[in-house]
Amino acid sequence: MRLFSAVFLAAFCLTSCQRQTTEQAVQESAPEAPRLARQLDSDLLRVREEVSRLASVVENLHANKDQILPGIDRSKYEFTPEGAFHKPINDGTGALWISGSTPITESVREAAYFTEPLDHFFLRTTRDFPEVSQAHYNDKNNLSRIFPWVDADTQYPPRMENFKFQFYYLADAQHNPSRVALWVGEPYVDPAGRGWTVSATAPVYVGDELQGVVALDVTTSTIIDRYFKSREVPLVVVAKNGVVVAATEKAIELLEMPPLKDHKYLETVRQDTFQPDDYNLGKSQVRSIRDMAQQILEKGASSVDVNLAGKTYTAIAVPVEETGWKVVEFVAN
Repeated sequence: MRLFSAVFLAAFCLTSCQRQTTEQAVQESAPEAPRLARQLDSDLLRVREEVSRLASVVENLHANKDQILPGIDRSKYEFTPEGAFHKPINDGTGALWISGSTPITESVREAAYFTEPLDHFFLRTTRDFPEVSQAHYNDKNNLSRIFPWVDADTQYPPRMENFKFQFYYLADAQHNPSRVALWVGEPYVDPAGRGWTVSATAPVYVGDELQGVVALDVTTSTIIDRYFKSREVPLVVVAKNGVVVAATEKAIELLEMPPLKDHKYLETVRQDTFQPDDYNLGKSQVRSIRDMAQQILEKGASSVDVNLAGKTYTAIAVPVEETGWKVVEFVAN
């Protein structure tokens, strides 16, 4: 019995050590994935912390609106012929839009006035956080204050409704009862014209009532430019549901996907618009890619062997805790 136990333990240790050595070798051969995941985690954490701070700024504006309102030049705001309310002139600050989908009463317009100091904070945020392409505050009465300035009258439909977009409803009490800042990690089409976007969002409450949501947007083109241009290995960032957020050209070729292109605005965006199934690894037409996605995204595998373009690769998956993404690097065996 003692001999059997000794042999069993020796065999177990040998197998375990071999497995650890193999996994270590694979990890060492794919240094870009953990490095990129750490970089994304660090940068996106700072963005989420900033959006939380901005939500506190908006709460402050609500609390001090009686002191702010007398100092606002209301002449820069006006109604559009379609019944929306906006700031038509680009004066170097932000844009303002209130949709005509709800009655634009004096109290609704006051929110446009007393949130004007947000432009200063948004300017500073987009300057200090190069990942952030735009900042915006959207409220319960379909107000949108956004920086940098956009021609809202042209870009937005006259009766746009904020609650139809995930950057708003994922922060509400039903989806975010803890009232914390969080990431909208699946790319969607930005209604303001920035293309495919992910957002850090934070709710703004006055008492127990949700007044609105602050969002900081990071476009997928910015992610590619900042984190992928200098990398030549096959790398892809995948959202929780399998949608590709960004990738190198080599990864796109291996995964047999169409090129990642920005959205073309042929009409105004009225509700959530997401990437087609061509960019979802879990819905790939290639079975080995679907199986790999299931192992990584559903079963939490950190490495999976997969056949791509007639060759065997090991897919190394490293989590980005901030967003729930996975950075996957493909290493040829």
